[in-house]
Order: sequence, then structure tokens, then C-alpha cells
Amino acid sequence: MKISEAVHEILKANYQPPFLWEADEPGAEDRAGYQGELVLAGQLLVRGDLAMCGLGASEYFTFDDIPDGRHDVYLAYDWHDELGAFVTAVALIAGGTTPEALVSASWEDAADDVNDLSEGASAIYSSTPDSWGIAGALNLTAGEPGYADALARVGAEFAAQRAAGSRTPLLDVVVNPTNGANALVFPTIDHNSNSILVGHDESGTGVGIIWSGFEG
Repeated sequence: MKISEAVHEILKANYQPPFLWEADEPGAEDRAGYQGELVLAGQLLVRGDLAMCGLGASEYFTFDDIPDGRHDVYLAYDWHDELGAFVTAVALIAGGTTPEALVSASWEDAADDVNDLSEGASAIYSSTPDSWGIAGALNLTAGEPGYADALARVGAEFAAQRAAGSRTPLLDVVVNPTNGANALVFPTIDHNSNSILVGHDESGTGVGIIWSGFEG
């Protein structure tokens, strides 16, 4: 089993259809929890709290379940005929975690409120220079004022990647050269994630976080 397969198993096991009648539709079991093809997008340096949110978001969750270190980030991409590739799920997997350990972990949905995404771009990050928002951190890293329009600049970079043929546009940006903290920025076309699964092993150590159920 691969990590991507384990993530799909976890999504399937914890899937709650938006409407109860959908569970009785033909093929519902195969579709349950499926978010698209997961690809290893890169690694995130986690130092303390981490979060995922839209570049223009005002509300999001922070987590301290994952130990410090470099951890793998998987993104599930889908395709829109006009807008191109966009992300439908994000999984951060603690370094050294096996697929078997992921499946056997205890998973709990922590999404009891709103985790905002943005129309255009969202990001996963930890220990940015500005705790008030990743957009400001990205702007300052690029030598721009913190209030500059990061969404427009990032959107243009995604458009350039799509024009070059990429079906998995992504930016991996070091937002704090002092400690090497980075952010993975990816295209989103929806507005919030209504499922955030947090996994812990038998000792209580966090093994992964999966954001999914993206809705407009």
C-alpha cells in the first residue's frame, strides 16, 4: 500500500455524504471520500502550530498535533475546463509514517467550524513571520508591502505554470529565511474545507492531518 492509497482509505472510512440519500445512489461506495488523484507535492517544515487557509481568509484552524520537522504534503488535483488544475484535498503526513500506521491510527474530525479557503489560492504553512496571515508573509518575502494583493500575484504564477502544460501548479516559498520555514501554495476554486481529519497513533503522537470536503 502507498501513502496515497492509505489516505484514500481514511477518507472513505470517515466519509459523510452531504445528503443522506446520496449513500444509496449507484456507485456511491466507490465515490465515498474520493477527492481526486493524490500526488506528493513537497515537504513542509513544521515548527509549532501549522495551518491551511486561503490567502484572503479570515478564519481557519491551527494545529499543534504534528511534531516539529519536515513532513510530506500530498495534494489531490482536479481539472476545470476553463480554470485549469485546482486542489480538492490536502494531506500532511508526519515523516517516517508508514501507510499501515496511517490506516491503523485513530482519526477524529476537528472541523466543527469554518476553515476558509480562497477563490484562487490557498496555502499550508507553519511558523510564518506574520501570525496574522500567510498572504502578508508571502508579500514581505517578495519584498512587497504586507497589504499587497498576494492573490493576484500568485494567480498569475499559477496561470503561467498552466500555460506551460502543468496539471499540478504549485509554489513552494521560503517565508522565513532565518529558520527556513516554507509555505506550499496551491490553486483552489472553492471557499471552505468542511472536513479536517487529525490522526494519532497509540501513544497520542500526531501522524497526519487531512483537509477535504472542499465546498463553494
